[in-house]
Amino acid sequence: MIDKIQAKKKLIIGVTAGVLVVGGAGYYYTQHNKPAVDHSGHNTNTPVMAMGDTVTLDAKARQLAGVQTAQAVIKPLSKEIKTTGKIAMNESGRTYITSRVEGRVDELYITADGEYIAPGQAIASVYSPTYIAAQEEYLLAIENVQKLRNASKDIVQINNRLRDAARRKLQLLNVADGDIAHLEHTQQPNDHMTIYAQFGGTVLEKQVLPGAFIMPGDKLYSLSDLSTVWLYADIYEKDIAGITPGQPVVVTSGAYPGETFTGNVVFINPVMDDATRTVKVRVEMANPTGKLKPNMFVNANVQIPLGDSLVIPESSLLDTGSRKIVFVAQSEDTFVKREVVTGQQADGYVQILSGLQSGETVVTAATFLIDSQTKLGSFGSHAGHGGGGAAKGSATPAPAPSGSNSGITAPVQTPSAPAAGGEHSGHSGH
Repeated sequence: MIDKIQAKKKLIIGVTAGVLVVGGAGYYYTQHNKPAVDHSGHNTNTPVMAMGDTVTLDAKARQLAGVQTAQAVIKPLSKEIKTTGKIAMNESGRTYITSRVEGRVDELYITADGEYIAPGQAIASVYSPTYIAAQEEYLLAIENVQKLRNASKDIVQINNRLRDAARRKLQLLNVADGDIAHLEHTQQPNDHMTIYAQFGGTVLEKQVLPGAFIMPGDKLYSLSDLSTVWLYADIYEKDIAGITPGQPVVVTSGAYPGETFTGNVVFINPVMDDATRTVKVRVEMANPTGKLKPNMFVNANVQIPLGDSLVIPESSLLDTGSRKIVFVAQSEDTFVKREVVTGQQADGYVQILSGLQSGETVVTAATFLIDSQTKLGSFGSHAGHGGGGAAKGSATPAPAPSGSNSGITAPVQTPSAPAAGGEHSGHSGH
C-alpha cells in the first residue's frame, strides 16, 4: 500500500516538472523571437540610424520627433531696431540775450522761465547814461547839419558824416529804427532804453533781476529754440553697422498714445559706452507743437533695409558657439549636418552668406534632437528601442534533466560577444 502511494507521488512530481519545463520553453521562445517593441508599444525595426553627420529617421520617428522642414529662399529683409531714447534741447538753437549798454535794469517784461520770446520783442527797460549821451550826440549832429546846410560843400559833407556816425552809434547800441525816428521827431532824448530780443526762443533761465547794474556783454536771458529738438537713442553694438546719417527714425511716447513723430539721424557718436555697450545716436526732430519736451523718455524704431538675400527660418539654425549648423534634407527620411556662415537676423529669418543654395530644404523643428543622434551614434539609435531587434545570441536546445520523464528539451542560450554599439545594453534597459 505504501509503495502505491509513493509511486503516485513520483508520477505527480514528474508531470508537474514536465509542465514547468514546457511552459518555460514556450515563454523563452515567445519573448526572444518576437519583434522589438519601442516604449510607445509599436513594433519597429531600427527607426533611427546615424552614420557620421547623416541621420535617417523612419516615418514614425519623424512624427514622434515633430520634424518640420522649409526651403532656403531668396527674399528681401528689413531689420527693425527698437530702442529707447531721451529728448534733449537742440544745442544749435540755444542762445543768450545780452546787453549792449551799461546801466541799471529798472523793469523786466519777461519774468518767468519757460515763457516764449519772439525775435524783436521788448524784454527790459534800462536806465543808461551811455544811451542818453548817444541820443544827445545824434541830436547835436542833426542840428549842425540844419544850421550849416548853406555852408561850403566840404563843411556840409563833414556835418552829414558826423550825423551818420552818431546814428550808427545808436544802431550799434541796438536802438530800434523806430526809436531813432521818434527821437528825430521829438528832439527829446529818452531816459530809459528799451532792450529788444535779438533772437527768439523759450526762456530756459532768467539771469538778471530788476535793479541790477549791467555791463555790455552781460547775459539777460538764456533761450532755446524748441521748435526743433534732438533725440539721443542708444544703439547696441550688434546693430550699429546698419545705422547711417540721414536714416529715418519713428518715435512714440507714452504721453501721446497712438501718435508718432519722425526725425532723421544726424550724428553717430564715435565712442562706445563701455558700461552699456551702446552707441549714442543723435536724431533731429521737428517739434512745431512743442509736444516733445527736453528730458522726456521715448521709444524709437529704426527700419534697416537689408536687401535681397538667401534666408532660412531662425529655428533652422543650431548655434554651437563656434559653429552655425543646419540639417539639410537629402530625402524624406535622410538629413545631413552642414556648417553655414550667417548674416543678419530679421523678421524670423536669418541670412545665409555661404553653405547653402537656394531651393535646398532644411529642418526647422527637432533640429536639436537630430543633432543629438549624430553625437550618440549607433548607441543612441538603438539603446532607446530595445536594441533594435532580437538578441544576437543563438539559442540551441539541450537535453532535459535526467530526472524528468517528459522528454521535453529546454532551450539553452549560447553566450556570444557583445554587439558593437551596446545592443545588449538595450536589452538590459527592458
